[in-house]
Amino acid sequence: MKLARCRWLVVQAVALLCAALAHARAPLHVLVDNSTEMPQGRFERGYLVGGIHFDVGQALAGKLGREANFRVLPRKRVIDELLHGQQADLICGYLPQWLPGVTAWSRPFLPDEQWLLSGRTVPAPRKLAELAGQRIGTVLGFVYPEMQQQLGTGFVREEAPDAGANLRKLSLGRMQHAIVGRLQFEYQMRLGGYKLDLHAPLVISSYQSQCALSRHSTVSLAELDKAIAELQAEGGIQRILAKYR
Repeated sequence: MKLARCRWLVVQAVALLCAALAHARAPLHVLVDNSTEMPQGRFERGYLVGGIHFDVGQALAGKLGREANFRVLPRKRVIDELLHGQQADLICGYLPQWLPGVTAWSRPFLPDEQWLLSGRTVPAPRKLAELAGQRIGTVLGFVYPEMQQQLGTGFVREEAPDAGANLRKLSLGRMQHAIVGRLQFEYQMRLGGYKLDLHAPLVISSYQSQCALSRHSTVSLAELDKAIAELQAEGGIQRILAKYR
């Protein structure tokens, strides 16, 4: 009996060790919205190969002892994957109000601003309330809580597949107002891809975005926050952002 019990304990110990090793080798499944543009993300043949999301995902995976596996999805599938998917650990660069229903959020760590751009063919708005009833370039599926709060039913959205499409409309005079992230706008202006005659931007919000963590993830929120804190302390986040400034 004692020998049989010893054998059983050995078998159990080996099984637990194998499970632990498998867990350690599990990739970090990082979700990315397929409407993401540079500097946040660069795609080749449907795969994420560069940009802030790529660099942050790689850095977090390294801190967590994993390999990053990037899964590119339509925006409308992101919430469902985070809530129910088995290969969806996290998505970064978001705020809780942008992904309703997701309850586990990392510490804030990615600074950015949301800007309202206005062409010089119209008066420069001094506050958001002045834009009630005017068409404003937005991205399909994106949430703009500050605009909704300030304008209510007066928030008239003109949808585009991405912010780049709105910048093109602004440059062609087909639109007078559009919302864009500061990092993205400044990156595109450095590339010189758009000829724009604009008023100084009106800042809608300043924030530090976070990572949304799936409740099914084998990574705990404490582990994720620790990895982010280590990257911040080492200057890793600042170095990533500096690449695109």
